[in-house]
Amino acid sequence: MRRSIQYEPVGLEHIEAAMELVMAAFDDERKAVAFLPDREGCRELVRKSVEGLFQHGSGIAAFSQGRLVGFLGGWKVGDFFGREKGIYIPLYGHGAINEKSLRVYQGMYRHAADLWVKEGHVSHAITLFAHAKETVDTWFWLGFGMRCVDALREVGPVDVASPGISVQKAGSEDLAALAEIHRQHNQYYAQSPVFMLREEEDPVQDLTEWLSKENHHLWVAYRDGVPLGYMKIEPDAETFISEHPDVMNVTGAYVRGDARQANIGAMLLGATQQWLSQEGYPLCGVDFESINTIGSGFWLKHFVPYTYSVTRRIDERIL
Repeated sequence: MRRSIQYEPVGLEHIEAAMELVMAAFDDERKAVAFLPDREGCRELVRKSVEGLFQHGSGIAAFSQGRLVGFLGGWKVGDFFGREKGIYIPLYGHGAINEKSLRVYQGMYRHAADLWVKEGHVSHAITLFAHAKETVDTWFWLGFGMRCVDALREVGPVDVASPGISVQKAGSEDLAALAEIHRQHNQYYAQSPVFMLREEEDPVQDLTEWLSKENHHLWVAYRDGVPLGYMKIEPDAETFISEHPDVMNVTGAYVRGDARQANIGAMLLGATQQWLSQEGYPLCGVDFESINTIGSGFWLKHFVPYTYSVTRRIDERIL
């Protein structure tokens, strides 16, 4: 006999049970990506994240016979992928028991989306473990499409070289020469098929502020003293996995359009890997837009996806 499911707003009393659902999904993903960081380190990151979300976010919990069988919680975001308000459901913001996941996710989204849309939040996004095929398919059938990817690699050499090109770790004195290439990087995202708007900024000031932060590092590729591309790494990125102390993350990379056939991206990545190995970091992460066809092709050669972020834009006229 099919048991009924009840839906209620998420509450602080659900934190422990919700956290265990997230960790069960993490354990499943670790079967596909065996080098994900250790469980206990991630567990504490999940606990803090879920607690913050339940205190300040918005969402739904699903119960069957008094047992938590799923939860769906998100952050309210203004001007989300456009001028309309939205909801972002992070990797730690959802979970469902395996034997009921399709039905539970469908029911939770039906109830939560009704609340969110009535409040004017019509852009919805959720981050999912990449190898949870049934869960990914469920959200595809709910009208969501691919947007972003988080990926990971074990730190190791990338053996490639190009004649006449050198890669150097940058200091503050090198940043003025990167102004034009940083400006091109921002402008690149507005082009087809990405169509992402970036705020206009002073490129040297932006790079200077970024590099001055703790444990932020930048490498530049040169030919005859002229910069052709750069790559940035830092501790912080988009998921609780990328926040693990074993992980450093590529958070920006660009190679000039007229230099993309010279293995410069791979040389830059190789330089970061050498430094990470020397510093004792075992893992390197990156997040990228799947719609960035040039960039995603490069990252997928060197990294293994562990999350997909999918989005849905509801016709705001429904309001």
